[in-house]
Amino acid sequence: MFWYLVLATIPGGAIGFILDKFLEDALTTPIIIGIALIVMGIVLYIVDKKAKSEIEYKDMTLKQTFLIGLSQALAFIPGVSRSGVTMTTGRLLGIKRESVAKYSFLLSTPIVAGATLYKLKDFVINIPFFVGVFTSFVVGIIVIKFLMEYLKKGSFKAFAIYRVIVGIAIIALWIIRL
Repeated sequence: MFWYLVLATIPGGAIGFILDKFLEDALTTPIIIGIALIVMGIVLYIVDKKAKSEIEYKDMTLKQTFLIGLSQALAFIPGVSRSGVTMTTGRLLGIKRESVAKYSFLLSTPIVAGATLYKLKDFVINIPFFVGVFTSFVVGIIVIKFLMEYLKKGSFKAFAIYRVIVGIAIIALWIIRL
């Protein structure tokens, strides 16, 4: 699985890097973020509801892991969650919820580390920075543990609904402020 993760990271990282250079400013409007949240929420709901849950983590193929890795390039669009798009892609490929969540979290390690190193020059490294990193790490571990337990029995429906509600709220606030 280690080599699958390495190979799956390359296209997502390369495409994300290229698109970040050219489209970063064009895609940060509230309307784009709201639409992306809504669309990905609906897609996640439909795919999760219709997908077969047949494939375990240990049985994932190179093709499946590569396609999931490639899909994370879409996360350069604000409102398209990296973990959300990789889990949606995995579900579309018939991978069980818990298995695709586990793979998605593992897949995040190299891409997040790479993005952090790339943007490191923009960080202000001080005590609040380290407190924030530590707090994020601890909260992240707790949330991942909760999500993995939840996915043993539950679906992505709650997350899909949340995305649609937040997307509608963002668009409504954007319209009100015009």
